[in-house]
Amino acid sequence: MKKNTLLNAALAGLALGLTAPAVSQAEEAKGEVKCYGVNSCHSQAKCGISAADIAAVKTLLGDKEYAQRFGKTEIHSCGSTAKCGASAQILNWMPTSAAECKAKGGLLIEDGADKKKVAKKA
Repeated sequence: MKKNTLLNAALAGLALGLTAPAVSQAEEAKGEVKCYGVNSCHSQAKCGISAADIAAVKTLLGDKEYAQRFGKTEIHSCGSTAKCGASAQILNWMPTSAAECKAKGGLLIEDGADKKKVAKKA
């Protein structure tokens, strides 16, 4: 009986220890946004720029400003193929806080009511 109680207590402690890091990681990720147009190079870029992302940013900025800021952007599925970022006229995103994204002049892309992507200034 005593052995079972100790074993159950040890298992409960292990279970709590295994779940604690997941909670803290989730709390750390809370508040982060995908901030488009602020990264400097591929080591910061994250995966995926779709045609819908490009269209949303073009709609927000207009063709002329988009061409000036992000005219060399190509659709890509991962950061390792993203090349360099905004300084090289390539649209990518990186995780930042909402405040940092706004301070850097970044863009946010969200799903609109009609499931079409919509870009807005952070």
